[in-house]
Amino acid sequence: MLTLSQLFFNLLLPAIVCGGIYAVVAYIRKSDEENTSLLWLTAVAIGIGYIVGYLGIEKKITFLPIESIHWLFYFTLFAIFSSTYWDFSGWRRLISQLIYSVALPRILLNSYFQYNWGTVEGIIWWVCLSVGVFIFWNIVIQSFSAIPSSNASIPFVYFGISGGTALIIALSGSVRIAQHAGTLVALFAVIWILTIVLLRGMQSNTNSNLHVFPISVSPLVTFLFVGIWMNGYFYAEAPSVSIILLAVSPFLAQVGKIPVIQQLKGRKSVFIQVGLIALCVSIAIIIAVFRSGFFGEDAY
Repeated sequence: MLTLSQLFFNLLLPAIVCGGIYAVVAYIRKSDEENTSLLWLTAVAIGIGYIVGYLGIEKKITFLPIESIHWLFYFTLFAIFSSTYWDFSGWRRLISQLIYSVALPRILLNSYFQYNWGTVEGIIWWVCLSVGVFIFWNIVIQSFSAIPSSNASIPFVYFGISGGTALIIALSGSVRIAQHAGTLVALFAVIWILTIVLLRGMQSNTNSNLHVFPISVSPLVTFLFVGIWMNGYFYAEAPSVSIILLAVSPFLAQVGKIPVIQQLKGRKSVFIQVGLIALCVSIAIIIAVFRSGFFGEDAY
């Protein structure tokens, strides 16, 4: 169980920092909705909030990363930098996405490449993981637009995915890695709550383009989730099926593009989208619970 100090520095303080920056950014963007040059500041709010949580968990910055988890600090900085041009640059964005997708598995799993895998096995893993990162990244981008921006469902979805991630990794025996996912839970929770408050204040303009999560947030979301999942699977033995279900769950937001679903009135289509994602995350958690031996070794 987390101590009061850990709850404050790992969860509460990151949420306060992230929420404060996000509220200021949202207020500025609300006053000038045509200005899209500030969209990347949402990534800054989440990134700085996570860095605060990272320091609360790890206590210091490791300038020469020793463990895979240490790279999450630097990935966050890379993601914040990338967010500055992600909303506007087509080719530069694609090239960066390809480079990052290839580099992430190699950096995070350096010990496996050096000591566990042979040359051929390492190349196979590298190719498969790079393709997986690239696919997940595009799933994240598509999920931002698949769910209407006129509600707070987008941050709620990633709040649920990060919560499922924290629980699954904790069940696998790594409280430390689970704490990193827990920080994401706090960040997405505060953005979800603030978005609800902001949208209520914009009821007179329901078509307002709030851009809750612009695509410039996608590098940060991808880096952090991929980093935590790879650490959870390769270094904490989290169930592979659970990790895969978490990774593909945002793709279920695409059901909102089915004509029959689009014809539903009110928020029914959003409810179906979010409900299917929640179901996928729940199945991932149930698998992890059985895998943990909670119901006995023979249950799994």
